[in-house]
Amino acid sequence: MTVIVIAGGSQPEIVEFVNLAKNFYGEQLQFVVFDKADNIDPNHFWTYYHCANDQEVAQQAVNYVATGSGQVLMKGLIQSHILLKALVQDKFDLKKQTLLSHIALIKLPQAANRSFLLTDGAMNIAPTTTTMIEIVDNVLVVAHKLGIVQPKIALISSAENFNPKMPSSVLAKEVAKHFQDQTTGLVFGPLSLDLALSPQAVQRKHYHGPIMGDADVIVVPNIDTGNVLYKAFALFAGAQVGGMITGAKVPVILTSRSDTAQSKFYSLQLALRQLDTEV
Repeated sequence: MTVIVIAGGSQPEIVEFVNLAKNFYGEQLQFVVFDKADNIDPNHFWTYYHCANDQEVAQQAVNYVATGSGQVLMKGLIQSHILLKALVQDKFDLKKQTLLSHIALIKLPQAANRSFLLTDGAMNIAPTTTTMIEIVDNVLVVAHKLGIVQPKIALISSAENFNPKMPSSVLAKEVAKHFQDQTTGLVFGPLSLDLALSPQAVQRKHYHGPIMGDADVIVVPNIDTGNVLYKAFALFAGAQVGGMITGAKVPVILTSRSDTAQSKFYSLQLALRQLDTEV
């Protein structure tokens, strides 16, 4: 049995999400909720712990997974920075990598259910070359656990031609150079979004390169780009989106507060595939 620990989970949208998860996974999943709000679980689907405030919610939820009682941590209706501040505290010893980063799984129904990973639109504001290398390292691990043996990773900029005056272009070139001998995936950039994801754009532009509209991962140059893309895909392209934090010893589901219950369920599926024990 896998235990999902939700910080700030006694909310109507979380009830809907848990109903979806229970209908799909049945007794394979157990839910534990920490919240300062009253328990509103009408179906007795979760174990509930009342807390005095959001800080206690975060501390108790993180401690629950740190002691091995839970396998997945999830953000409910609590501010991200409160939960993440607790997550990285030394006393919990939950950091696995030196850097935590956000990864979203995007599925586009308008593109024959094309799926790809997007990073980092929620954690690292303006990555340096060193930070971007760690973001790529993190997404390589996630991609491999999703069964993508040789992921094609596109480092996004405005154009595929290197421009020394464009910071995103310089960043992409430096990161790509670091991974030029990588054997467990292809890291390439700079590359524009259309050439990374659209074979039709590749044909129209007569472009030839190692990634030709078939990227498995797009790595954005800053949090603004990633956040806008994530919400644009979800709100205007009808995409299924799921998000999680990687780099910790347990998967951490981190979605936007405006995300639907279905999106939260999609994030859960992404997180469960990162566990060593298959659900």
